[in-house]
Amino acid sequence: MRVCILGAGVIGLTTAWELAERGYQVTIVDRRREPAAETSFANGAQLSYAFVAPLASPETLAKLPGLLLSSAAPIRIRPTCDPAFIRWGLEFLAACNTRSVDATTRAQLALGALSRTVLADLTQQEALSFGLRTAGKLVVYRKAKGFEAAKAQAERQARVAEGGQEVLSAAACLALEPSLKLRPDELAGGIYTPSEQVGDCRLFCDDLAVRLRRRNNVSWQLGTHVRGLVVREGLVKGVETSQGLIDTDLVVLALGAGAPHLARQMGFRLPIYPMKGYSITARPSLGAAPLRHSVTDLDRKIVYAPLREDGNDVVRVAGIADMVGFDRRVDERRLADMTRQAADTVNIDLESDVLPWAGLRPATPDSRPIIGWSPVPNLFLNTGHGALGWTLACGSARLAAQMIGKEGPGGDPAWFALGRSNKAP
Repeated sequence: MRVCILGAGVIGLTTAWELAERGYQVTIVDRRREPAAETSFANGAQLSYAFVAPLASPETLAKLPGLLLSSAAPIRIRPTCDPAFIRWGLEFLAACNTRSVDATTRAQLALGALSRTVLADLTQQEALSFGLRTAGKLVVYRKAKGFEAAKAQAERQARVAEGGQEVLSAAACLALEPSLKLRPDELAGGIYTPSEQVGDCRLFCDDLAVRLRRRNNVSWQLGTHVRGLVVREGLVKGVETSQGLIDTDLVVLALGAGAPHLARQMGFRLPIYPMKGYSITARPSLGAAPLRHSVTDLDRKIVYAPLREDGNDVVRVAGIADMVGFDRRVDERRLADMTRQAADTVNIDLESDVLPWAGLRPATPDSRPIIGWSPVPNLFLNTGHGALGWTLACGSARLAAQMIGKEGPGGDPAWFALGRSNKAP
């Protein structure tokens, strides 16, 4: 069977690998000339399999008035009359309840566990090199109310799966991660998950692309714009591109924030809206101890991941969630705010090149990806991963391949279906 995968980010590439391994003839199409050139390029580098914190929650709902009024908040929402934004916003509000959080927690933990296993197997099997290591993840909370909510979420997760999470005092957080420049009175506490990992998503994609290029059942159409799908008798028969027509038997839509545009052309709606994030990659300050663990400053929505680059320790700093439409430009003021807050939190060298980046995360209202069949019988969806694309990519690809091949996946595909409900599985 011929399969055309639209999107060469981490979701598209892992899906291509899973399908190629099963013998499908795979064509990968992307408008950029290199794989992983957009949202997968410089993300937060955290692999958060066992820590789930859906954006849609009662806690976020309580903070919403402040987010709408503040231009400096870590989540910035620019109201618009765009019907897609309005409908997404209403669905987001409807998902800010405990039942939805329970459903997302169960679904994400199951998919995260699968993703961890698949990534470990793939890394060993193909000898991939992208800085994968178990660094542990420390999530710190500056306010007591947020910390109490985090402890409740940790208890919720413990009822679903053994996550191995530890609740830490402020002093214990600082003892665990000495590179933090915070005082005990600046923190309420933290949640530590020793099993969490870090890795460079772009390097993973580059290495996986090398392996894909060695296969005789994989072809590439990079630097190629998708104009639309050719449909006859209710089925997709081809992909119309700037480089001509690609005949295919099946299409996998893995275009991230760009997926809703193509879905509208096909007559259905994807509940996805872009959420812009930023990152910098910087070295530790001269003489400072390198960051040992992955750290998330939840109140400021900034993450810190220890990586290695050209033999040197570096820190990937990523954060901010701007709902400002399809604007991929780097907002220098927002980037400066994040950089300033980062410098107050960890020891990083801001006098050298810090490699700024911005990308659009494809966010769904309930924080779960969409993995499953579309209303068009041979158009499959693997998109909407929000800030967890890197974490969930390998598991999503395995689930997608199992569904396409009718292999009977271990998890419940209804958790990620386009028409899902918020009922806890």
